[in-house]
Amino acid sequence: MIYRTGLAMLAAIILLCSGMSLAQTKTVEQIVALVNSDIILKSELDRELVRLRDGLSKPAPQGAGLSGPQLEQAFAEQSKNKLRDLIDQALLLQKAKEMDMTADLELIKTLERMRQEYKFESLEALYKAISEQGNDLDEFKQEIKTRYLTGQVLGREVYGKVIITVEDMRKYYDEHKKDFDRPEGMRIRMIAVYTENRGPEEIASQKKKAEEALAAVKKGDDFAEVAQKFSEAETAQEGGDLGFFEKGQLNKSLEDEALKLEKGQTTDVLTMPYGFVVLKLDDKHAGGVLPFELAQKEIQDILFRQRVDPKIREYLTKLREDGFIKVYPGYVDTGEAPKSAKASDAETQK
Repeated sequence: MIYRTGLAMLAAIILLCSGMSLAQTKTVEQIVALVNSDIILKSELDRELVRLRDGLSKPAPQGAGLSGPQLEQAFAEQSKNKLRDLIDQALLLQKAKEMDMTADLELIKTLERMRQEYKFESLEALYKAISEQGNDLDEFKQEIKTRYLTGQVLGREVYGKVIITVEDMRKYYDEHKKDFDRPEGMRIRMIAVYTENRGPEEIASQKKKAEEALAAVKKGDDFAEVAQKFSEAETAQEGGDLGFFEKGQLNKSLEDEALKLEKGQTTDVLTMPYGFVVLKLDDKHAGGVLPFELAQKEIQDILFRQRVDPKIREYLTKLREDGFIKVYPGYVDTGEAPKSAKASDAETQK
C-alpha cells in the first residue's frame, strides 16, 4: 500500500521529527522515496523483499523452490528492482486516479469469483480464511484494486499500442517451425456460466443464459463475440479461446464432448458440476508440426510478451520524466529516467 500525503504535510512531518530526541525518532517511519505527492516507506519496501524471498524459497508450484546459493543469487538480482516496482506502482495508481478509474466493482467481482471457486458459503467465510492465512484483509483488498487499476492504465496507454500483424506472426512461424511440433490435440473455445452455491431459481436463470448464448451462435453470430457477451469465465474477453490442448490435457468430460465435434461445430449446453458450458471446436491436429492457424494464438502471445515489456518501461520512464521522483540516500531506483529528478532538484536549489 502506498501512503499518500501532500508535500505540505510531508514538510510538517520532517519539521516535527527534527525536534524529536534520538530515542523518539527511532519510532518514526523512514521514507525511502517521494513519488510526486506519494511517499514510499522503508517498511513497505521491507515487506516486498520478504515476499520476494518467500516466493523464491517456497516449493513449487506455489514458489520457485530455490535454496542455498541459488536462492541468494536470485534474491540479490531481483531485489534490486523492488523499489523500482513500488515507484512504478505509485505512478500507475496516480495515473488511474487522474483518469477517474475506480476498482470497486472489480473488487466485488473478484471476491465473489474467489468465493465460488473455493466453495465458501459466504463472503464472510472467505474473509475469515484469508485472515487465518495471516493476511490483512484490507491490504488483500487493496492489492486486488492495485492489480486491476495498474492493468487498466497499461491496457489503455501501452497494450493497445503494441501492434502485431499477420506478417509478423507468419515470419516468426517460418523461423521457428520446429518449436511447434506437437502431439495430437485440438483448439477449443468455451462459453461458461457458473452455478456453484446458487439456489434453484438462480441456476434456472443461468441455464437460460447459456441457452441464449447457444441460440445466438446457432443463429450465425460470431462465437467469440457471443463469449465476450455471455461467458463468465476469465477467457471471455479473449473470445472464449482456451488455446491448444494436447490429447489428455483437457478435462476429460469436456474432451469427450469436444472429440464428437467436427471443425467449427459447437456442443449443446453441457451441464457441469460448476455450471453450464458451450464448447466450440476451432480446429483439430493429428500430430506433427502445427499449421500456422493453430499456432497463431501462441505466436501472438510470444510476440506480445517480447514487445510489450520495453513499451511498458518506456511509458513508465516518461511518467518519471513528467513527474517528481526523489530517492533517498542508500536506495536506488533502477527505473530512473535518464534526466534524473535528483539532478532537476539540485538545479532548483542553486
